[in-house]
Amino acid sequence: MRHIDKSKFAKCITKTWDKKSKQWSDRVKGAAEPSAEIKAIGNKWSSLKRTFVAEFGAKCWYTESPQIGTDFDVDHYWPKGRVKDAAGVIVKQGEQQHPGYWWKAYDINNYRYSCIFANRARDEGGKVDYFPINDESMRCWDIDAPCDYIHHLILDPCCLDDVKLLSFEVETGQTSSAVTYEENPIGFEKVRLSKTLLNLDHETITPHRLQAIKDVQSNIMLLKLTSGLNDADLNDEYRHGIAEAKERLKKLCNRKSSFSAAAIQHILPNKNAPYLADLVGQLDLTP
Repeated sequence: MRHIDKSKFAKCITKTWDKKSKQWSDRVKGAAEPSAEIKAIGNKWSSLKRTFVAEFGAKCWYTESPQIGTDFDVDHYWPKGRVKDAAGVIVKQGEQQHPGYWWKAYDINNYRYSCIFANRARDEGGKVDYFPINDESMRCWDIDAPCDYIHHLILDPCCLDDVKLLSFEVETGQTSSAVTYEENPIGFEKVRLSKTLLNLDHETITPHRLQAIKDVQSNIMLLKLTSGLNDADLNDEYRHGIAEAKERLKKLCNRKSSFSAAAIQHILPNKNAPYLADLVGQLDLTP
C-alpha cells in the first residue's frame, strides 16, 4: 500500500464534476429514502476510473494488485448504504439501522480505486459494507454529526500513518504489522482487521508480491557483486546486466508499479550501500 495523496484528486475530475456531484448530493439530501435516490441516480463515480489510473497507476490502492483482465471498482471508503462493524454485524441504534454515509456518495474524497478482491466479498474477506471504528459511541449517523474518521479501523491508503503500519514478510510475501500491540494497539488492530477485510493476503495476490520482493533481492545482489569490479573487468554482458538491474529497481520502486510498497521496504536497508550510491536518488522510497 502506497500513500495516495488526495490533493491530487483535483487532477482526476472532469470540468463538470463539482457541479454535477453537488446536484446529485442535493437530490440525495432532499430524498425521503437516500439509498433509493442513490440507486436512481446510478453509478457516476466509475467515470473517474480512467483519471485515477492515469494519476496513480493501474493497480488497487489497497492490495497493489495490477489491473489485468478484470474490471476494478471505485470503493466508497465510508459505505454509502448498509454499514457493518468489525464483527460483521449491521450497525444499529435500537431498531434503527444505520442509513449509510449517503452524504459521501458523491464526495470524491471518499473514493478508493480497488480490485474486486479488496472491495467485494471474496472467500473470507472483502470490504463490502464494513466500516468498523474503535469507539462505536463516536459513530457518525447523519450529515451534521462530527466526522468519525479519527476512529477508523480499516487501513486507508489516503492516510500516510496507516500506510506506515504495513510491513511485508520476505519469505512469504504476506503482510504483517510494522508495530506491536504494546506499541500501538489501534494500529496493530487496523492491520489485523485489514488483512481479512481487504483480502491483503489472498492466495491470488501474495505470490506476485513475493516475486516483487525476490526481484529486488536479485537485482541488488547483482549490483553488490559487481560493485568492486573495475570497468576494465566488465564485459558487455555484465555492463548490460548492471544497467538492466538499475532500471528494474527504478521500476519496482515506482509508486505506480504493482507491489512497490513491498519492493521499497526491502531496498531501504540498503539505501546507504555504496553499490546503490549512484542510483538511490532516482528511487522513490517514500511510503
